[in-house]
Amino acid sequence: MTSITAKGVGGPPPRRRFAGLAGVIIFHAVLIYALVTGLAQGVVKVIQQKVEVSVISEPPPPPPPPPPKIEKVVQQPTAPKPQAYVPPVVNPPPMVQSQNAIQSVTADPTPQPAPTPAPAVEAPKGPVSAKANCSHLESPEYPSKAQEDEIQGVVNVVFSVGASGKYSGDASFNFSG
Repeated sequence: MTSITAKGVGGPPPRRRFAGLAGVIIFHAVLIYALVTGLAQGVVKVIQQKVEVSVISEPPPPPPPPPPKIEKVVQQPTAPKPQAYVPPVVNPPPMVQSQNAIQSVTADPTPQPAPTPAPAVEAPKGPVSAKANCSHLESPEYPSKAQEDEIQGVVNVVFSVGASGKYSGDASFNFSG
């Protein structure tokens, strides 16, 4: 954590700032003197040396693998197709009419009419009371000023909701306390 000086400005004390600034100035002065007087001639020679560059070609790609040997497939001799089985023709016995045969067909009975639906239940007339219990919800923190003044009370709000489920604009408030 940095200390705050008497002026209210953070940072190192003025003596340390002056010492750092003086060190940077002296370093730059020595570097410029060395370059101007020729003390850095070895550096210039190293920079001016020729760089030899040679191009190395990539090795040729390996030869492709030999194609796989293809073996000729010998066709198997085909067996003759079996002949379809034809069942022998059987002559059916002649039809004999029995005496118990049904002589006429009666018509279906008439269908029963559908039962009439029960009458619809009418909605109750007038407002419907919905009692809400919010005691299980977490209550917000009581304002400290009201708590010091020991202010407390209960508010009842009654409002109307239309058939569409939207607020119809009628509301009444009841304050106690």
